[in-house]
This record gives sequence, structure tokens and C-alpha cells, in this order.
Amino acid sequence: MHTSTATVQALLGAGLSGVLALTGAVTTTSSATAGTAATSTATEDPGELLLMLDASGSMKEPDPAGGTKMAAAKKALTGVVDSLPRDAHVGLRVYGATEPGGTPTKAACADTQLAVPIGPVDKPALTKAIRGFEAKGETPIAHSLTKAMDDLGTKGKRNIVLVSDGEESCVPDPCPVVKKLVKNGVDLRIDTVGFGVKDTARKQLQCIADAGDGTYYDAKDADQLATSLTKISTRAVRQFSVEGTPITLTEDKTDAPTVTPGRYTDTFSVSAEPRYARIKRTPNSIVHIGLVARPPFQDREMNDSEFWEIITYTPDGEQCTRGYSTSTEFFRGVESITVGTSVNNQVTDPAADNACATSDELLLEVTHDEGKGTDIPVQLVYVEEPPVRDPDSLPAPLDGEKITGWTAKGDGSAEPVVGGGGFADAATLAPGSYEETILAGEQLYYRVRVGYGQRAAFTARVSTEGTPLGEGGSQELDSTDYILFTVNSWNPALREITRINEGEPENREHLSSHAHSLVLGEYIPEVRYRNKDASTYGSDHEEFDHASMSGYYYFAIGRESSRGDDLDAPLTAQIDVDVKGEISGEPRFAGAADTSAQSPSPTTDGHGTSSNSDNTRASTTTSQDEGGSRLPWIGGGLLAAIVLVSGAWFGLRRKGSSQSERSQE
Repeated sequence: MHTSTATVQALLGAGLSGVLALTGAVTTTSSATAGTAATSTATEDPGELLLMLDASGSMKEPDPAGGTKMAAAKKALTGVVDSLPRDAHVGLRVYGATEPGGTPTKAACADTQLAVPIGPVDKPALTKAIRGFEAKGETPIAHSLTKAMDDLGTKGKRNIVLVSDGEESCVPDPCPVVKKLVKNGVDLRIDTVGFGVKDTARKQLQCIADAGDGTYYDAKDADQLATSLTKISTRAVRQFSVEGTPITLTEDKTDAPTVTPGRYTDTFSVSAEPRYARIKRTPNSIVHIGLVARPPFQDREMNDSEFWEIITYTPDGEQCTRGYSTSTEFFRGVESITVGTSVNNQVTDPAADNACATSDELLLEVTHDEGKGTDIPVQLVYVEEPPVRDPDSLPAPLDGEKITGWTAKGDGSAEPVVGGGGFADAATLAPGSYEETILAGEQLYYRVRVGYGQRAAFTARVSTEGTPLGEGGSQELDSTDYILFTVNSWNPALREITRINEGEPENREHLSSHAHSLVLGEYIPEVRYRNKDASTYGSDHEEFDHASMSGYYYFAIGRESSRGDDLDAPLTAQIDVDVKGEISGEPRFAGAADTSAQSPSPTTDGHGTSSNSDNTRASTTTSQDEGGSRLPWIGGGLLAAIVLVSGAWFGLRRKGSSQSERSQE
């Protein structure tokens, strides 16, 4: 079997990718709020990664691409190490490297070494260890996995990437060992890579991955996975993460923390008692508040529901605005929950005598009194737009009935991209074409800069062509097979712009026996400051009034959660992005806010390039300042909606995830 170095690196990257997101490897600092503590990044359950490499004698076999399997694996693995984030926690265990093989002796079946202990990534040590091994012995997978549990410990999320070219040679079947480890309460994920394996080894590695709540990758799919799995350096199925300055909202209003524009993190458990924060703001400014959470999916029934609510008040207790989100587990799928509200969100008729507009402080109330899970990570986003000089001179709001949908066209040169698992690592895209690999249960995030006077389109093309799907990998879906895909969009202040009404292009649809390919998309109508005052009634784009600020707009492509069958195979999506129009109609912010309203300096991403640079078409970023927005601080967003039944979801969407605001918006 031909298995190139690129393929092995791709497969290693596939398993590794899943884990880096699970480890919460990316952390950043924030300059969004002067004088505040450093920003932290939190995942649902951060953990550590252990790479496990097969150095058994069979790895001396030739690789049709040239050299040996071991040489190909070494080169691929060192390439993966080179791409590790500097704050990842990674270790390396190797088995079959010291005792002669050929006979499963007691010594050969105990031949496993922790070559590099788990800790902050030490690239020189990992590279040296990888290069120093020679293929030699047996394949003691079960014993090595048992030792790996000691390496990883018992707390937090623990992740293993196991690479093997053969079957277990010391016990009949390693899978029961993994099942026992999981049964004993170890929070474990194991992704396995079969490197030119035969049927017995493939079944063993598949069973290990299934028991370890992971994914199995087979080298026979090299041509399909070579370009896609190398990109998955931060995910297999990514964990939701939140990012910002840690705060604690309090049940006592008098002790409530004060927030200024920026991002904040907290944790919530279900409680009948609301919690509070105080919002410091400039009088007559527009205040946008957004909240994002992703309650756990484990141990939940389909009729379980979630309810989140945010309300703003004046210091005297007058209610200004209210936003809420309610959903049942059946319709939530794997989506996150977002709640948003805006105070004084108007242009042509400012409420100058209204305390909700003129107060220099507001009280924020957050309630989560229905749902499951404890200590759920929450991201709170506060965006403030200062008063604007001469708003009547700005372009009039769009006519909603004249807005037409459009799709981005590919340029024929799609380049690989890795979408983010949330805002913290959303990939920055310039106009162009990209190729993405999406796994079951994922929502992948991207951001596109859109200025005043510009509009944008995000189009995803998904096909089952060349992918083994259906019963027995037949590739043909039967009449009961459906794979739901969605595309969603949000503005820089965390307000969803996803269309509710039917229209072109579709933003949610199924692959099925009748539809082997899909074209899905979302578009941002021309961004105008005065869209805040637009009437959206009768428009195919009922949320276009949120297209009223410049900055990064977020898009996400989602795929329904794992069904545990052949339909879970990775699928490739071509993503096309287009931005049209010249920047124009920029507002001039009044008073002391003028200086802060200018474009801040671009931030740098994890690769050392500007997050809004034109030098690269795509980059995965972790910026806090949204790099060039015309607002003093802009950020926010949420994971894409993934639902189990799109038709039912469409009919109940307003009930299932509705948001309402009082007249002050």
C-alpha cells in the first residue's frame, strides 16, 4: 500500500488536531480593558496529550513512496511537532523499540517507554526522541495503553493519539483494556491511526477509538485525507472555549463587578437566583451585551431544555432591554446558546431624556434557571458604540425588500484552511477559496473583515463524492440517511445575522440519497451605520439591521453530531468568500471617544502575522482586540447551530432560540 510521508503527517495531524483543542492549548492576553487582569482561555474540560508511536519490527517494511514505514513516520511526526503551539502540554510514549521482536516474550511484551514526559511542549526533546528510535520489537498495545494511564493521571481531559501499523501481538485483543479503563471513570479520548494495516489490526484500532470516544483514521484514505487532516492540528472534534478577563457575577447587586468594553469569562450553574454586573458606559452611547454558553451534551434527554436571560436596568431599577434564549435538547443538537441585547440602539431619534440612554451606568442581570450541568463556561461580551456626530449625513438604511441574496464564487485555487472551534481561534479569511475538512458534530468558525459600505458572502459547497458513506462504505446513502449541514453568521457584537426566512442561498440542508452535494451560504448585506433604524419587515433577511458596524463578521459551518455509523466519515467542504464594495459612510464618533474610535493597531495571530494582514489569505487567530474595527472594542460570536431535524428546527426556530428586546433597542 502506498502511504506517503505527507499522508502519515496528515493522519498524525488528524489525531493530534483533535487533541490540541481539547487541551486548551491556546492562551492569550487581552488589551481590551485597560488595567484589567490578563485574559484567560477556558475550555469545557482542558487536558493533556500523549503521542504513542509504534516502533515494532513491522515498521521496517518498505513504504512504496520510498524508504521504510518508520522513516516516513519519523519525518511525519517531527513535522507535526514543529507545528505544536508553544503552550501545548504534550508527551511521547514509544513501544517495541528496545526488545527484539519475532516472539512475544515477557520482556518484548513489556517493551514500552515514556520517551518524553507530558509537560509544556519541548520540541527539541520530542524531535530528538523521535529520531532516535529504530523499528525492532513486538506490538504491546494493551500494555502501552495501561502505562499511558499512569502518564496522564486521573484528573481532567486526557487525550491519546495512537499510531500503529499492525495488530496487538501480546494479548488476543487490546480493546477490552480500553473499555475497562473508560469504565473505571478515566476521562479519556483515544484517536487511532492505522498505517497500512490489515483487517484484524484495523478492527482492533477502530474498536480502541470507539471505546476511547475518539476517531479512527485509515491510511487507505490517504488521497482524500492528505490535504485535510494535516489541517486538523487543533481538533478532532473541538471543544467549545471561552476567552476574556475572568470575573464573577454576584447574586448581591451591591457587590456586582463593574465591566467596561471587552470580553469576560465566568461559570454558571442552574439557579433560580439571577446574578449581576454593573456596566460602565458613556452617556448616550449604544451598549451591546452578548452572552455565549455551551451546556454539556452528556446525560441529557431529548426533551431537556435550556433557558438563559439577560436584562438591563438603569440604576433606579427601570428595565431597559431584555434578551433570552430557550431551546430543547432535541432542537439544540450540538449548538451553543447565545443571548444578546442592545441599549439605546437607535440613530435618528435618540432618547435624550431617557435614563436608559443618558445614564453613565447600567445594571446587567443574567439568569440561568433551567438546564443541566454545573460550572458551565460562559463568555460575556460588551461592545460600546460612542455617540456619533451628524448621523443624518450618513447613508440611509437599506430597504429590506430590495435586499437580494448572493453566493461567493470560487477562484479555482482553493487552499487548505482550519476553521476555529469558537471565537478564540476563528480563522481569518480574505476573499478567495478554501478547502476545509469537517467531522461529525463540528461547528467551524471563520471571520471576515467587512467595512462600512461593504457586503460579504460566505458559501460552502459540500459533496459526498469520493467518500465511503452508507452501509459498509458503499458511498450511496439510502433513503433513510441524512446528514445536516448549516451555515450561520454573526456581527462583531455577537448579534446573530443568520436568516430565518427561506431564500437563496439555503443556509441549512441535508445530504441524502437524493442530494449528493449541497451549496449553502450566508451573506452580510451592505454595512451601514443607520441600518440600526431599518425596518426588516417583509425582507428575506430579517436580521440585516444588525449589519450596522464595521469589523470582523463571523461565519460558521456546522455538521450534525456523531451517529456512530459510516455516515461519520470526514467530508470536504469548499468555502468561498467574497467582499464587495468600497469603504464609505464611516461615522465620526463624538467627544472624548474620537481617539478610541480610530482603528487600533492590528493584532498578531499565533503565526506571528497580522490578524488583518493581506499577506496571507487565511490564518488561525487568537486576537482579543478585533484588529481594526471602527469601534473602541468589538468582539464576540458563538458556535454555529447544528440541529437534528432541519425542517422541524426551521418551523420552531423563533420559539427555540428567540431573542426579544424592549423599545430601547
